[in-house]
Amino acid sequence: MKAEVVPMEDNPMVKPVLNSAPLVVMTTLTVVALLYLVAIIAIAWPPALSVWTALAVLAIPAGLVTWRWSLRIQKRRLWMQFANRQWEYLTRLKGEHETTTEVTVLDFQELQPTGVWATIRWEKFGYVQPAWIEPCSFSIWPQTVLLIRPDPTQIQVGAPWPATYHLRSQACLAIAPVLS
Repeated sequence: MKAEVVPMEDNPMVKPVLNSAPLVVMTTLTVVALLYLVAIIAIAWPPALSVWTALAVLAIPAGLVTWRWSLRIQKRRLWMQFANRQWEYLTRLKGEHETTTEVTVLDFQELQPTGVWATIRWEKFGYVQPAWIEPCSFSIWPQTVLLIRPDPTQIQVGAPWPATYHLRSQACLAIAPVLS
């Protein structure tokens, strides 16, 4: 029996990359080749059939490059709409609850069925610490900002920070991606 490989989902909290080295190189080469052909057409008017054929052949990579750029721009635009909606919801919930704070999940150390060991940063204080996060009603990814109700038994004014913060599922109010 063959094991099935399930592709890993992209982290929806990370902004999609707009450009990549191969795409920029391909765009540059296509534009240079198009400019070269346009210059040949302008100099040798009327151009030979081979020039028109070369232009037609070059239209294929030009179309592919344009299509790829449009996909990436659309993906980035959709992600920005998603991020804005998430932040609007987070901000609205922040106003509805008295004591809230934002923590950013920096990365995961270990996933378990009952929760996850993670590293978090308290945004108000810039303090980074390990945390145990119980499963919430929504998916949490690295680079996720969580709006939480801090546990007063763990965080107290004048007392040292706990070695590991225990984040209960009912304390998680909303999530949003890190906007950078």
